[in-house]
Amino acid sequence: MRSQLLPEPELEFRASNRHIDPRFGIADYGPADADTPSAPTQIPVGLVGSSRSIDGLRRWLEQCRNPIDGKTAKPGQDNMFPAFPGFNTDTAFSSQIVFDDALTRQVSDREIRSVVGSDTTKTVADAADLFFAEAKSLGETGRCRVIICARPDDVEDEPSPVSLEVGEEEAEEQEEQASQKAEDFHDLLKAKSLTLSCPLQIIRRDTWEGKSSRKGERKRRLQDEATRAWNLHTALYYKAGGTPWRLPRASTDLTTCFVGVSFFRTTDESALHTAVAQIFNERGDGVVVRGGAAKISKADRQSHLSEEDSHRLLADALAEYKRVHGNLPARVVLHKSSSFDAGEAAGFRLAADQKEIGHLEMVWVQRRWAPRLFRNGQLPPLRGTLLELDQNAFVVYTRGSVPFFRTYPGMYVPWPLLLRPTGACDLVRAATDVLALSKMNWNNAQLDERDPLTLRTAQRVGSILKHVGAEGRIATRYAYYM
Repeated sequence: MRSQLLPEPELEFRASNRHIDPRFGIADYGPADADTPSAPTQIPVGLVGSSRSIDGLRRWLEQCRNPIDGKTAKPGQDNMFPAFPGFNTDTAFSSQIVFDDALTRQVSDREIRSVVGSDTTKTVADAADLFFAEAKSLGETGRCRVIICARPDDVEDEPSPVSLEVGEEEAEEQEEQASQKAEDFHDLLKAKSLTLSCPLQIIRRDTWEGKSSRKGERKRRLQDEATRAWNLHTALYYKAGGTPWRLPRASTDLTTCFVGVSFFRTTDESALHTAVAQIFNERGDGVVVRGGAAKISKADRQSHLSEEDSHRLLADALAEYKRVHGNLPARVVLHKSSSFDAGEAAGFRLAADQKEIGHLEMVWVQRRWAPRLFRNGQLPPLRGTLLELDQNAFVVYTRGSVPFFRTYPGMYVPWPLLLRPTGACDLVRAATDVLALSKMNWNNAQLDERDPLTLRTAQRVGSILKHVGAEGRIATRYAYYM
């Protein structure tokens, strides 16, 4: 076994400046697309919610035009909580949110009370219908870049808190299992809104009030105000068509298309489908392509596609990539949440060969049951630690101690990802790709997300597409799903 430490990948910002941390990069240089004509310098938003929610949310967003001090950190750890620079045309983002009373749709308290009942499933569905009707009305105006929905407090089915005694892997598994019902309102509303003219941003009251609107076991820890402002406004900038940051590419690098393949069950759990292929280039553009049916293999009890469906999925994904970007990539990297069987590998290779793509890499990204490492002292291994188990398996820590923060910023004992390539693969390059893609989540401006964007978003999109019929229209922009 061999181990090494990968350098922290840099990100690219305005005028090709670079930094390892998204927040410092934006604060120091500005968004990656700031000098382009298409950068969203004005973001007209629509607001949907109760009168009280709209007033409170709008006041907070207006306050966020000005700087917000970062949370007081321990000595030497100031990089953990940078101040928010403010969201206006004269500060880092060079953009501002534009409000218009004509772009406000109120859902009255009486309407919300009328749909709340003992049947949680019906309550969530009826509430999603209420909010979608108003969002649709705003979308039809053609004047909004983003529609912000203030989630109603009474429509709630939050899971019990995760035990702090478990590791990160077990905590995430508990959260994923418990959140299926809790996120139904979010997922249903997103699914209904995939045909609107602009994406949605769904916000809880906790975000703008800075205190939990839930009680007892449902109460959860909140981030500090500056961090909440960073995360929300980065997401709004991206959803409005902007590029907050991107992966840098040297002129000698191959143009690369990253594809994430995951799986989801229909709402009645009667069928298993391929969630999506998430198509991302190094510039951060995301495209969603729906896949076909999948099956659980009797041989390994994992989800697999047929050779024909694998071929169709990648062929469709590349066709969509070319439609959006005007060219095909020179290199395709497939990240899959289960192993590649012989049929899948053959189907993917055929699709790549037909498009004359000379570089195809297939990597099974295993989130659970990876071997764990320990280091001297109290802190866990450094983010970027790579351990080669053998030529077919290696471990990489995407969460861990971060020298830039001078600490480990997580709550649980971190677990690494176990990467298993199919066929020839440069292990260091594959691990570096995963580490870099873990920084490409525009819902989280902190640099140490655990999962690569490919699989994180494939799973996220699957939770939304399960509410859309097989023949239903879907948006291809990733911004509609985040």
